[in-house]
Amino acid sequence: TPTDIWSKLIVSLVIDFIGSSSYLIPIVGEVLDMPWAPIQAVLIAAMYDDVSPNLKYVAFVEEILPLTDVIPSAMLGWTREFGPSLWMESVGKVRDVSMVMQRERDALRSM
Repeated sequence: TPTDIWSKLIVSLVIDFIGSSSYLIPIVGEVLDMPWAPIQAVLIAAMYDDVSPNLKYVAFVEEILPLTDVIPSAMLGWTREFGPSLWMESVGKVRDVSMVMQRERDALRSM
């Protein structure tokens, strides 16, 4: 199973694309969800069971129920695992940029 942020992102997108592709073939697509549901649940469990142990059940139910394929279950797992650290990293960068801008403003005022 993938372990780094980018490979998990790509695999998650592929899993969700396959799950949502049932909308491409009306009626037949919903029937194809039956064999895909347990496969998706196993893949999601392998990738995200440590950060979101109930996600595999959500993914299975979401795939089995008709008209719920729009829920991106694998991306929910990816966001649960990597979202907080990406958010904190972004906040830190915004803070750094604002400090640099403040120093630049102060330097221009002192001229």
